[in-house]
Amino acid sequence: MHNPIPRSVFRSLSICFFLLHIHATVAQETSNTIVAKTGDGIFSVLRKSGIHPINYYEQFLKLNADNIKNGSELIVGKEYILPDAPDSFKRTGVRIDTGEEVEAPIFNETELSLMNQKDTTLQNTVYYFVHSGGTESKKRFDSLTRQLANDLMVKGARVYLLEDSKIAAAISDSLSLVAKKEMYGNFSSAINKKYLRHKGAYQRVILIEDAFGPRENSVVRISHNPKSREGRQFASVLENVLRKNTSVPVKEKNEPNSFKDDASLYFANNLVPPIVILNFTDGSKPLQGGFNLKSEKKPLVGLLNDGILEDYSQLNFEN
Repeated sequence: MHNPIPRSVFRSLSICFFLLHIHATVAQETSNTIVAKTGDGIFSVLRKSGIHPINYYEQFLKLNADNIKNGSELIVGKEYILPDAPDSFKRTGVRIDTGEEVEAPIFNETELSLMNQKDTTLQNTVYYFVHSGGTESKKRFDSLTRQLANDLMVKGARVYLLEDSKIAAAISDSLSLVAKKEMYGNFSSAINKKYLRHKGAYQRVILIEDAFGPRENSVVRISHNPKSREGRQFASVLENVLRKNTSVPVKEKNEPNSFKDDASLYFANNLVPPIVILNFTDGSKPLQGGFNLKSEKKPLVGLLNDGILEDYSQLNFEN
């Protein structure tokens, strides 16, 4: 008769299998390669991969020593191993499709090659940009958030753009309450997982609601979760920036709006990080609160960028 195997052995084996699984997963994620094209050098292939060429030049040389001529020349058509670079723009700017359950870089190779790290002002920050749904308004959302993502990433921030291609494909330019809640449930689950991964960092969610046509004559209202002190502060900072740089608000208010609609509250209550909503609506109709963007002194992307930087700097000052 065989002696029973102690539980501690089973526990140890389980831990080993778990660690091996994690190691294999990480290896799959980090062992990226690139094929050299005509005119490529080490700097250019690293830039196209969103990797800082100076920081990872030596590592690239070591990884690919057998396929480099004359000390630094690449061979056209050869596949080269890329260094594991957690701070690469490919990995700090990610588009998450909760419908297809896939993640991909926000920017392509050409766009990545043009990005340069400016500073590390936002090195410990994570921003999640979410759209309320609708095919047409999503085009405007992508234009705005891609510009913002670029500006934030070159300052060291990590940016996630969230979408649900399955739900978006089924609607034109508005979502029912049921569909919104389903989408927001998927988004909150994805965001909360990332939040835990980046625990300790400054993290904010920005939901963009855009339900009308041209933005040239639009009004933007900023709302926050009434239960969140950090969300309220973020909304106040954004409002102050807009107040200084846009035309007189449609209706002046001392405090930013708190949102009360079911879908927004559902989303906010299921999120760990603070959230603010930017609601774009038709500027030709009178509204409660909001800022008219028709005569803004500075492009909207610049204003939002300023507000984001100011909110983070205020937090650092307080700490």
